[in-house]
Amino acid sequence: MIPSMVVDLLMQNKINYVKLFSASDNVLEAFSTIDIGLEITMPNQSTQKMKTQADVDEWVVQIIVRHPNVHFMYVCIGTQPLSTRFFNQTYPEAIQVLDWMQQALNLMNRSEIKATMSHFTDVLISAKKPSEGAFRKDLEPNITRSCQILQSYNAPIGVVIFPLVNVNDLFNGDIEFAFLENNSTSVFKDGDKTYSNVVEVMYDMFDVALEKVGCSNMTIIIDAIGWPTDGIKDGNIPNAQRFYQGLAKFVASKKGTPRHPGPIDVYVHNLSDENKINKNAGSFMRHWGIYKFDGQPKFNFDLQGLGRDVKLVPAIGITRMPKRWCIFNDRYASDIGKIAYNVFDDQVKYACDTADCTALDPGGSCSNLTYMQRLSYAFNMGFQKAAQSVYNKSCYYNGYGKIVSDDPSTPSCTFPVEILAAEIPNFTGYAQSLAHVFKPSSISLMTAVVQTLYICFTLMCTC
Repeated sequence: MIPSMVVDLLMQNKINYVKLFSASDNVLEAFSTIDIGLEITMPNQSTQKMKTQADVDEWVVQIIVRHPNVHFMYVCIGTQPLSTRFFNQTYPEAIQVLDWMQQALNLMNRSEIKATMSHFTDVLISAKKPSEGAFRKDLEPNITRSCQILQSYNAPIGVVIFPLVNVNDLFNGDIEFAFLENNSTSVFKDGDKTYSNVVEVMYDMFDVALEKVGCSNMTIIIDAIGWPTDGIKDGNIPNAQRFYQGLAKFVASKKGTPRHPGPIDVYVHNLSDENKINKNAGSFMRHWGIYKFDGQPKFNFDLQGLGRDVKLVPAIGITRMPKRWCIFNDRYASDIGKIAYNVFDDQVKYACDTADCTALDPGGSCSNLTYMQRLSYAFNMGFQKAAQSVYNKSCYYNGYGKIVSDDPSTPSCTFPVEILAAEIPNFTGYAQSLAHVFKPSSISLMTAVVQTLYICFTLMCTC
């Protein structure tokens, strides 16, 4: 999809605030004609390249000054740069970059834009009560320094909360405690305050930890919160819909948390699935989207928080590829068991090395398929990723694949048909038009905007 199609999707749904985990020129240009407030991110790897104030100044010139008509609100330094839950390393150099970034924004007369930073809850010690909240000792000096910088510029700090992950880590997998309807038996008192869901617990625990390092009364944004729809136990569409409807009501109520009554700004994570993102922390990392890769909403969701059963507006202008699937040729069904399984498994690996097959993983929506169906699912994902090409034998699979026109999907497992990409990226961040290239957008609605950068859109609910 071209960026303007994604921007139109946001506008049609009256989404006024968006976070970009990376930003290229053609994406920012699409936002220059409308008044959607942006939080953009300097990627973790980029913070490592910032050696001096001058380096950051140049980054601001290239990303912000060159796009004067874009409504920038925040520049987030790194993606949870001190977290180890989802990344293989930390990026402590991001702390110095945070200070340089605000100085650069002030120098360029853009002081209304605030540099900020967010952290996943794994920066906290393992505790169950907010009053026990504290930062891990190994991270405390860097987090203290970062919050002091933010306080000096009157900038907010962000916390990332993934309720399903948090209840599995801290509350024995009590899924009801992850929802906001307050139906859990895990309700507890902490002093004179009552906690009935994990969102309020983690938010206030983060607030207490900030207070303990001398950073009290900071504005805390929930910089990402979401519910996966695949790839993990209890990660499914009905639960995601329930969670988001409850979250929207919570935000709209403006009641805040026991320690922090009042409105809280919340970014919903995220607009669409990302089938190229690192899955070291689990297959669910690729399935946070409230939209499918083709711009169709996964479920009804009232963004206004009124609890209505309303549909999100789908993407307009999508062109689907022909209704063709690649499956395991049942002509060779009798070979299964006679031939070593690694012969077939090698073909699955070949397909899934480039395509996303995480729905087959334990807990996934396609994990209950038969062995032959699993082969078909993998074959089809590779076939769609290759633009259903018959010229490069994308459904060959050593002779075991065949193309069919009947949908092989099961009640719980969808065998997708891809959409056509309107543009693909090159390494400058610009993209070629469809006139120059013709291939599928298998990376998803979101990352198809600039596929090599894997731009992660999130929605911001603010009421």
